[in-house]
Amino acid sequence: MHAPQYHETLFSRVYPGKQDSGPCYIPVLDALQPCLGFTAAQKQRTVLRSDAGFGSDANVDHALNEHWQVLAKGKGGRRPQAHARQVTADAWQALGSDRFVAPAKTPLIYARPTQQLVLRWQTETGLLKYSTIVCSVMEWKAEEIVALYDDRGACETEIQADKMGLKLERRRKKHLPAQEALILLTDIAHNLLAWTSQWMFPTDSLREFGPMRLTEDILSIPGRLFFSQGQLVEVHLNQLHPHAAQVAAGLECLLDHFGYP
Repeated sequence: MHAPQYHETLFSRVYPGKQDSGPCYIPVLDALQPCLGFTAAQKQRTVLRSDAGFGSDANVDHALNEHWQVLAKGKGGRRPQAHARQVTADAWQALGSDRFVAPAKTPLIYARPTQQLVLRWQTETGLLKYSTIVCSVMEWKAEEIVALYDDRGACETEIQADKMGLKLERRRKKHLPAQEALILLTDIAHNLLAWTSQWMFPTDSLREFGPMRLTEDILSIPGRLFFSQGQLVEVHLNQLHPHAAQVAAGLECLLDHFGYP
């Protein structure tokens, strides 16, 4: 068994001013390849799921030309409605009480064969909305494609949790290099928070806490650190804190895992 080799670390990027997400897609893929080191066969088993902000024709074609599989919502504008007008009434497949899907009658030609679907749904105010989905996995059925695309909600929830827990929207720097450094620190903080639950609370109820509760309720417990000759020798936590006992046990798990100083 060979140890994995990491040629490059992929970090978040900061762009000056207001930046649409579309132009960020290809640079991210170009940076992702040396980081993962995937072969063409491995890419063919990897699906890139993206929302409408990244779903331009150029982005989809670039991913397909680079051998990735794609599952992308198409760009908005007039195209979804134009596709929807071509769908006959009997072609719509119900996905629930107010959501329908149908194959696009005049699909676009991309670098590789794709399935292209038209989605129709009704808002709470009764307004009809339309969108398109492009999928390069030809074996999937329409309802599978929509369900797998809908799974992106977990990623969006994680991003929102980072925004609240790590205060992404409140921390700003005037100069771009300073903001880039801050974003890199945020990347590290995100990973540390994600790993903290596994390291400290593998079987505890605190394992389910997200970034916001970890930062505000758990990692902010008042306490004292005692050092001797530059090494940590003792940790005191405020025993009046409701999670003090669980965090103390979690610290013991952490030290058992990484070793005692």
